[in-house]
Amino acid sequence: MKKQTLFLICLISFLLAGSSFYAATQYIDVMAAERLFAPVVKVAPGKEISPFEPITQDDVVLVQEGIDEILPDSARDLESVLGKRSTQSMYEGEQLLTKKLTDSQLLPEKGQARYEFPLLAIQPMTELRKGDHVKIWVKYKAIHELQDYPEPLQFKKTNDTAEFLFESQLASVRDSNGIEIYTLKPSLLPSPDHMDAVFNGSRQKPLLNSEKRYRDYRVQPTALPAFIGFNLTDQQYVILNEAMTYGVVQVGHIMVSKEQAS
Repeated sequence: MKKQTLFLICLISFLLAGSSFYAATQYIDVMAAERLFAPVVKVAPGKEISPFEPITQDDVVLVQEGIDEILPDSARDLESVLGKRSTQSMYEGEQLLTKKLTDSQLLPEKGQARYEFPLLAIQPMTELRKGDHVKIWVKYKAIHELQDYPEPLQFKKTNDTAEFLFESQLASVRDSNGIEIYTLKPSLLPSPDHMDAVFNGSRQKPLLNSEKRYRDYRVQPTALPAFIGFNLTDQQYVILNEAMTYGVVQVGHIMVSKEQAS
């Protein structure tokens, strides 16, 4: 056998052996990495998650973390935390523990029922988000408009301007198609766009529904709100319906402590 042929065979054998060795070491490294690291959900850089606010895609990141650094009960995928609420403040780089998250849908409590009203019948006075605690008032019509009205039966009229009715919690904000959009901004007079949405449906936006719902909570809604809902007792529902005949029902956000909200 010629030396050149022998040299070529040796070179090819060497390259094949080297490639096999490299592939084997890479495989071992991957296997080792899988054993030493795992995905975990953390609060995204520059973000802070406030208590009882829905977690959005922008709030969290999925990172590879050393197995020894992952806390028990940490969330391992984004879908398991989106839309849920934290029961306490969470800060940049903090792992999300599932035991500290809740996915309460603000269902009616015993003695309550969910009632939704068109925004044409209710006037928000502040920005409102699902879960907000609110005060509900009636702003009376002009005195000359009420001169032939009897005294209300379900609440007491104490002045000619406005009357506090009761406190409640905003349980839903929906567009005209019944899709939850979480938040609304006050509008003293309905705009043409708003009226068009009420009668002709919501605008279409290029966001996936799952992403859209959670982004809507903190930013400008991707659809126009048409209905808001509360969990009311029978008596509160009767009061609210009677109040609507005496004036405009107004709703405003009130701040509550963490202890009051839980």
